[in-house]
Amino acid sequence: MKKRILLSLVSFFMMTAMWASLIDAYQIYVTGGAGAKTGGTAELTLNLKNRTAIDGWQTTIVLPAGVTVQGIVIVDGRYPDGYNAQITTTTNEDGSYTFTCNGDEGITLTGTDGAIATVTVEIAATVEPKDYIVTAKGTILTEGINIYKDTKDREFTWTIEKGEEPGIKGDLNKDGKVDIADAVTVLNIIAASAYDAAADLNGDNKIDIADFVMILNIIAAQ
Repeated sequence: MKKRILLSLVSFFMMTAMWASLIDAYQIYVTGGAGAKTGGTAELTLNLKNRTAIDGWQTTIVLPAGVTVQGIVIVDGRYPDGYNAQITTTTNEDGSYTFTCNGDEGITLTGTDGAIATVTVEIAATVEPKDYIVTAKGTILTEGINIYKDTKDREFTWTIEKGEEPGIKGDLNKDGKVDIADAVTVLNIIAASAYDAAADLNGDNKIDIADFVMILNIIAAQ
């Protein structure tokens, strides 16, 4: 009786270990480098771990509030020739993003562990600088009629640092205010037929009397 119970326990733990190993063999997880700052853009990397070949993948990424996806591109070298990866991005009602990737029929990604895509994100200036959790969840990998689902939420700790404070529009000499000195600067730029993006107040890619009038209006409205 004791021997039967012991064998059952051994079998149970072996099956549990095999199941855990199987779950971890198919996953998409997020990594990211340093340099993410408020008011700027940053890159996060999607990584794929697949024990056998697959022909498509889908995952949902949960980002901190105030961080939005600007684009996603595949990582060269991870996809075989002729795969022609097509990635679609869906913005969900809860603010998360679902990425779905498929390629040409009959061409698969071999089983390995590595980067598959780079996601460019914009970080609002209002985001609080600190450590955040970025989660990849609901991952589905397909290979023909076979479907592999990752039941785990894959979490990554992402550090967002404080970026530069946004400048005051029209404060060309960076003294924290807009006054006649800034208006004179605009006139000097016009006289020199030069260009300074900070002085291009109406965004028409040139510095002229219209920008001078705009800076006078900013001064008058204070």
